Amino acid sequence: MKPSLFFILFMLCFYPSVTLKGQNNKADSVFLCENMEAHLDSIWRKENIWNLGVAKITGEPIKDLSTIEAPKWAKWSYNLEEYFISQMKYPKHLLAKNQAGYSVAMFSIDTLGLPRRINILTTIHEDFDKEVIRLIRDLPHCLPCRDKNGKRIECLYTVYVPFLPQQYRDRVIADSIAEEELKHCFVEWEEQANFQDGKRWSAQNYIYQNLTYDASLLGELQKAKGVYKIHIDSYGEIKEAKTLRSCGIPQWDEEVIQIIRNMPRWTPAMHHYGKGKYKDAIWAIPVIFENHHSPHNVIE
Repeated sequence: MKPSLFFILFMLCFYPSVTLKGQNNKADSVFLCENMEAHLDSIWRKENIWNLGVAKITGEPIKDLSTIEAPKWAKWSYNLEEYFISQMKYPKHLLAKNQAGYSVAMFSIDTLGLPRRINILTTIHEDFDKEVIRLIRDLPHCLPCRDKNGKRIECLYTVYVPFLPQQYRDRVIADSIAEEELKHCFVEWEEQANFQDGKRWSAQNYIYQNLTYDASLLGELQKAKGVYKIHIDSYGEIKEAKTLRSCGIPQWDEEVIQIIRNMPRWTPAMHHYGKGKYKDAIWAIPVIFENHHSPHNVIE
């Protein structure tokens, strides 16, 4: 072990008893602990030799992420490390001793977006490993990795998880305050499923852009209206398409159903509370067939 790292570890184990010049109150002690933890964390990250994030199932790093769709968790898509920090339960005996550390874990993500085959690559303490393994097993499913053709593929994912006592205590206090504040305000935890650019009428416009029909079948009617059910599963894929109210012409209903079944993937509905998760969603889409069918059906 490098002398400088040994000294920092030694200091961290005993920092409650360390007194610096000008350290006269609890705030000074907390500030000192936070600075030491930040310094330790920076050293560990620099010495980390593992390729973090997504990799091929062979373990080979994916240098060009534009060739795949990386796994996405509902709440932690851009920084999975935050999931571990926000959900961890610090081992009590290590917290009491102010022992800091980290674990680096690798796990596979199958084509259902579920974690499998967890391996600890390096660690400071085996009890940190147990907590990391628990948290990985508790991960909600993610949108799985896909190749450039949109096919689901299995991949590996590597995470670095820091265990920093003062950071953990600060988080527990912040969580307690936030929980109390939530009792006095309204929060919308659900985010609706959305299609392509996320605008309200995007799915309806997609149907109109792909819809062709013989308007003469309407006869003297100016228009007919059908209502169609779209069931989007928690992966953003169409699970079911069904006619709720027929437009009166069965072949038109069937054409709309086929268009819906062949839709590109949606962004599924999301629940943001706690760990966050993707959810199924059901939409009812009205489609109007006009006697003079033209591009003005597209809704802005």
